[in-house]
Amino acid sequence: MTGFLKELHVGRAILVLGVAVGLMGCQGDTKGDVEEEEDLNDAFAELLLTEGKADGATCSGVRPPDNSGFDGRIALTFDDGPDLVRTPIVLAVLKAHNATGTFFVNGKRITTDAHRDLIRQMIVDGHIIGNHSQNHLNASNLSADTWRTEVQLTHDILAPLLAEAGLTPTFFRFPFGSTNCTTYAVVTDLDYHVTGWHIDTADWCFNSSTGGYGYCAESTFRYVPDEYRANFPGWVLSQARAQNGGILLMHDTKSYTPENLDAMLTELEEAGFTFTRLDDVDTFPLLNGVTPPRQTWVGDPCEDHSECDFLSGDVPGFCFTYQTSDTNELFGFCSLPCDGYCPDLDGTAPTFCAESPTPSEGICVSKAYPQNESCATIPGSQARDEDRFILESGATPSTALVCVPR
Repeated sequence: MTGFLKELHVGRAILVLGVAVGLMGCQGDTKGDVEEEEDLNDAFAELLLTEGKADGATCSGVRPPDNSGFDGRIALTFDDGPDLVRTPIVLAVLKAHNATGTFFVNGKRITTDAHRDLIRQMIVDGHIIGNHSQNHLNASNLSADTWRTEVQLTHDILAPLLAEAGLTPTFFRFPFGSTNCTTYAVVTDLDYHVTGWHIDTADWCFNSSTGGYGYCAESTFRYVPDEYRANFPGWVLSQARAQNGGILLMHDTKSYTPENLDAMLTELEEAGFTFTRLDDVDTFPLLNGVTPPRQTWVGDPCEDHSECDFLSGDVPGFCFTYQTSDTNELFGFCSLPCDGYCPDLDGTAPTFCAESPTPSEGICVSKAYPQNESCATIPGSQARDEDRFILESGATPSTALVCVPR
């Protein structure tokens, strides 16, 4: 650790940010199999190092482009259907809560007139139908041509059904959130909006028989805290509060979700959250192809906290003030507290979690990137290698060239 921050004064006490990360959890037909459960855990562990909380990953199937500004609004999404028994129960619960959802469907499940009629009814009721590929395969393991076929087969099923209502397929979600830049480009070239999530309910784990129905065992999915392993609504609410809303991931193909959906939605409503649609451009502008005015972000020059009026989840930005070692001039840049990872904002330099002057706490800094002219736009700073601050995040040790005070 080069320790530049240990010699500086922070303008206020820094609270360590506890980030509730959207967890992996898409389920296929064999969700109960040990092998697939291991794949889900392994995939999450890999994504944790590369996605939105980790230094600006691109071509992500998990990280949504919009990461803040939800104002307590939640978009409800369901993967892997349709199911002729369970999906109608989900629809009834949503209707009782005056909520609409987005259903990411697998083409292999739409095989009969009854399935197609169910899709038609969902469209009439105002729900969004998204593409989740034909066979729920891991896109990162497939060639571009094979993956294009997977996407196109389901597109060809959905397009005529949506056309009856004057609509076109718009949203796509990768199975397991897993992709690479090649398969990602296949989807965007077909004019789909790749849709990740902010809140993973881990409903498939609560559906597992391991440890008992309604209990998410650590051996099945280790990323649910022990205090929530038997508390599905509480687990979801904890993530919603951390993110202040966002895109919520569920599945409509296992019995646990429809049986517990009403309780979960009720708890969210009682906590002050409201439900919106995935095509809500005010809540998810970037997902819907709308570029809002650039907001203040980590690395922007500042003089006091009021100039850093942004949120990451429910954590406010602050102005980190410092004196340069050469001239003793006072400068500042906007920052966030961190542990291992920092959020990124499209159009700005990626961020990095470094150690703060306060023991056992971290601070987000900008990487030296073209967006800040290699730190030239941050007064009183220079580019220097710093080690990643790691406390309890489990992040992999890393070093990055970042903008730090002179």
